[in-house]
Amino acid sequence: MPLIKLNRIAKGGEILINSEQILYVEIESKATTVHLNDRSLFSVEEPPAAIAEKIEAAHAARIANAIQQRGLTASRPAGG
Repeated sequence: MPLIKLNRIAKGGEILINSEQILYVEIESKATTVHLNDRSLFSVEEPPAAIAEKIEAAHAARIANAIQQRGLTASRPAGG
């Protein structure tokens, strides 16, 4: 359950959102709206591309962490 941090427009401040609960992201009159599975929605400052990058980074970090914990990283050759 990767959480991403976004900045709310209406109430100000930060909000943490479970990235697996996001249905879709849209732009409405210069504001980005994030729609969630439970029919809630949030207007945030970040553009859709930035939200996508945050989700991708969270998932990539999760995968990299799992690989490292299982010891599946490639060993480096001596002197290289």
